[in-house]
Amino acid sequence: MRTQRFIALILAAALAAGLAGCGKEQPAVASPTCADLDKATDPAQRAELLKKCPRSGPEFKASPKKDY
Repeated sequence: MRTQRFIALILAAALAAGLAGCGKEQPAVASPTCADLDKATDPAQRAELLKKCPRSGPEFKASPKKDY
């Protein structure tokens, strides 16, 4: 009897948690992603993206090869 109540409580909690996320719209993303680096025209936005994603831009310089 006690196990059935515990299982019912777990199922109710899972159902409540599942329904809590339904029906909400995704918030608008304020900051662009690294994929938008090529499309960025605003210099401030481009500088922010280059700082965030340094390997994506044309300014990337590979490290010299090392022999160990």
